[in-house]
Amino acid sequence: MKQGKSAQIKAFKHQNTKHKFRENKKLAPFDYNEFAGFLRARFFLTKNTAYQPAVFEAASFFLDDLIATMVQQNFSAFTSDERVIVNLNEAMQATLVQSTDRDWRYFVLLTPVLYDIQAFLAKEGQVSPRYGVQTTKFDPNFWKMIMRTVMAVNYFRFQGQDVAKLMSESSAIDDLQFKFLKQNGDADDFDLETIQEVFRGLTVTLPDLKNADAKPLTPALTAEQQEEEIAFGKRMVETFQKTSTAGVVSDQEMALLQALHQGLAEKLQADHHQWTASLIATFVKENLFDYWQPVFDSLDGLGGEITRYLQFLANKKAVTDFKKMEAGLTDVDHYLDVAALNKLLGQLTVDDVEELVKEK
Repeated sequence: MKQGKSAQIKAFKHQNTKHKFRENKKLAPFDYNEFAGFLRARFFLTKNTAYQPAVFEAASFFLDDLIATMVQQNFSAFTSDERVIVNLNEAMQATLVQSTDRDWRYFVLLTPVLYDIQAFLAKEGQVSPRYGVQTTKFDPNFWKMIMRTVMAVNYFRFQGQDVAKLMSESSAIDDLQFKFLKQNGDADDFDLETIQEVFRGLTVTLPDLKNADAKPLTPALTAEQQEEEIAFGKRMVETFQKTSTAGVVSDQEMALLQALHQGLAEKLQADHHQWTASLIATFVKENLFDYWQPVFDSLDGLGGEITRYLQFLANKKAVTDFKKMEAGLTDVDHYLDVAALNKLLGQLTVDDVEELVKEK
């Protein structure tokens, strides 16, 4: 489970304090959540006011995926007692290629921040005992070409085509990425109008969500029972916020958790005593956005907060078999985060995107 950004900032401050008193040079056992959370919190604290919220959210998602790729490509080194040298160019390219579940606007919004992310990780690596980076001079036109190619690949993937076969038998992907190009002197730009037209009517393909196949329970809740569940949810969510560390539970998270109570009651006829992983996953996949409107604010990691809330309810004896629910919700956090990001990105017009990527 990935924590939300506020919880990670709290953990980062605690970890920073511990580092001041650690004098031995031997690396501690590698903990991915601690490593990734530290970098995510550092990025938030140093960069969150540098960009518009939509751009920062895209950057935050990319950074999180990039950290995972860095570790995956160098797993044996990260988990041994040695300092890792990461080939950052390879990791960044792999991360973009693996971004198969993102709206096309995601890649365009990354253009103003890709260099900053590279520079951020290089700077952090200079002082980190855990890793350093190897990279080359940043070429914006090269990275825009990579992003155009990824968008072209995703276009065919969203249509259900066999991309590997397509690449071996035709030049369709390369032709399409050139169609997305608008040359501007020595600088390459995105032809946003063409990209929007090409993707018009296509739905981003998200990975299958396990257990998202529940049916509404019977007998159905009465109108009075639904109202009681909604009121109970409001009380519990408010208590959850009040008893958590100040600032950790955002207004957006509260709205999400209240939507969980209302939506499960109205759509799947379940009160909190009847909740299961399958019911929650089904609601997230099928009905969540009928009850909750996300905003560009600390989306990455928000889905993981559902499990933390369920733990709170379990402590209050309000849900049963928490461990079984936790095990059944392993994919829901990422699914929810990306679905919310895509929903917001899909609401941006071409004019919005042009304004967001303007050099300030």
